Amino acid sequence: MLIKKQGRFDTGERQMRKDSIFMNLINKERLLNTFFEILRIKSPSKNEKEIIEYISEILKKLGLKVYKDDCGVKFNSNSGNITCYLPSNDDRKRIPIFLGAHVDTVSLNGEVIPVLKNGKVLNKNKNCILGGDDKVAVAAILEAARVIVENSLRTGEIFLIFTISEEAMILGAKYLDLKKVGAEYGFVFDGEGDIGTIFDKAPYHNSIEIEITGKAAHAGTVPEKGIIFKLGRIDSETTCNIGIINGGVATNIIPERTEIKAEARSLKLFKLQKITDRIKSTFQDSARNNKARIKIKVEREYDGFKIGENEKVILIAKKAIQNMGIKPKIKPTGGGSDVNIFNAKGKKSITLSSAMENVHSNNEYVKVRELLKLSALILEICSLT
Repeated sequence: MLIKKQGRFDTGERQMRKDSIFMNLINKERLLNTFFEILRIKSPSKNEKEIIEYISEILKKLGLKVYKDDCGVKFNSNSGNITCYLPSNDDRKRIPIFLGAHVDTVSLNGEVIPVLKNGKVLNKNKNCILGGDDKVAVAAILEAARVIVENSLRTGEIFLIFTISEEAMILGAKYLDLKKVGAEYGFVFDGEGDIGTIFDKAPYHNSIEIEITGKAAHAGTVPEKGIIFKLGRIDSETTCNIGIINGGVATNIIPERTEIKAEARSLKLFKLQKITDRIKSTFQDSARNNKARIKIKVEREYDGFKIGENEKVILIAKKAIQNMGIKPKIKPTGGGSDVNIFNAKGKKSITLSSAMENVHSNNEYVKVRELLKLSALILEICSLT
């Protein structure tokens, strides 16, 4: 149950201007209850069965067709992605679109006990994430679907996509068959911050695995003249990090074998290749100088994208945000998401900010007024296409 304050729901609603014409159509108590119920369902990557069933049941009760794929068997998840189709109810020719969110979270340590405090949804359990990434978008999309069906709002064709295992290198989207989604433009709600930001660029991402065998003591720690001093923020478009170094069995034994896992990201492909080559050559030189054997594996986790400011998908998002009384902001993101995969598969897609703050941390929260705005923004987008 939601916590009440002075006989009413403490949603922070008094602070919010009702800028969207759709705000009065949103059932605020239902939206919050749905959000709370979703938050309580544990759904770390590869364990999304319960939340997928919950979402499917809501959509089926609206009389909508829901399709679940079996992609989870390919990477040991207990569920699959779901897509849902809302037919057009307008005789005019309109642009088919899809709306997307992922249902999984990063690993949880304990129970999620959502509470309302000062207009924010928090986890009462301070030793655990909230899971607003990306359940806030799931709840907002479900409420928008309910409003469209209940009020027979005129829209074009709308496809809903709920992916699994986004937090596990975007596996769900990678195995999603987009041929079943008859829309060329997509809006994915998976960005941090208040409503109003459009993320038009995202990086390319390489993962790098290095295995050193032999005299690995020096090579495994990386020489000062190598790449360690260059890790982190390379420039405004490029980052690099060595996240894992494993090797050795005891402090008094020189490790025979060392494993290193690193990553590099950049908005520019040539910059990604440059830093990747630098990492490879540095470790190869170090191994050769220490007469060690080395294996290096580089894998492209996902491609980056850049959407032009005059692309239809950007123009629709900007207009929808303006209809909310908000000035749109357009900027790149340093992280990857389902949108990277959707664009690589030929669907013009963007990420939009979706009310979550301090994601992947125990200090995560969602402003309720921004959650309500998110659902209204989704309805604005649907009305414009």
